[in-house]
Amino acid sequence: MTEVLWVFVFIIGIVLGSFANVLVHRLPLMIMNNDNETKSASPFNLAKPASHCPCCQAPLRWWQNIPVLSFLVLGARCGLCRARIPWRYLLIELGSGVFALYCFWWFGASFDALMWFFFLYVAWVAAWIDAEHFLLPDVLTLLLLWVALLWKAIVYPDLLREAVLGAALAYSLLRAVYEVHLFFSKRQGMGMGDMKLFAAIGAWFGLVHVPNVLLVACATALLYAVYARMRHHAHMIPLGPFLTLGAVVVLVLSHHL
Repeated sequence: MTEVLWVFVFIIGIVLGSFANVLVHRLPLMIMNNDNETKSASPFNLAKPASHCPCCQAPLRWWQNIPVLSFLVLGARCGLCRARIPWRYLLIELGSGVFALYCFWWFGASFDALMWFFFLYVAWVAAWIDAEHFLLPDVLTLLLLWVALLWKAIVYPDLLREAVLGAALAYSLLRAVYEVHLFFSKRQGMGMGDMKLFAAIGAWFGLVHVPNVLLVACATALLYAVYARMRHHAHMIPLGPFLTLGAVVVLVLSHHL
């Protein structure tokens, strides 16, 4: 019975991971369409049009839309035009499944497990969007922030002050870096979305863990920058994925150390 429950949790995770793929692909397009004030005859949102191949526009059949399995069965190619399917689709689904298993393993069948999975899931989506578009939508970052504050206020009121201070410190740290960089270079070196995401992380983790998350994020971002320079692939680096990675690392280590 326990094994069945674990399988069920993983399936729920990868199904939600399939929806995460929809968010990663469509949410930035919806935001950019609104910013450009473009009006199309055909509606474009999270529900319409139905899932289809972005290359040949062919709608996907039901068996081509099964999380993880369809990607493997199709060999990472469209079933009609044989165009390659990006590996991120598989990674996002598997990542969501792993997050579901971890939260269930550590927190059990509890409300805390649901809440921490919510955090990891939304941060996972935000990280992928930032990695591809250098964009951290307010609908994700502010959602994380307010859900954390409401959760602490209702369920853990004794931790609300810690959450508020954590959010304030996280935002202030990145805002200070932003202002100093802007003053000396006369150009922006960071987006406001990074500050909002870090503020949300600070609300979830509290004041004590904010420096730890930032340390891991900066260290991994620096390592990636060195690697990219060595491979002669120097380019702008989004901070969101590394903030999310720092949050995941600190969450895991805080449980086991």
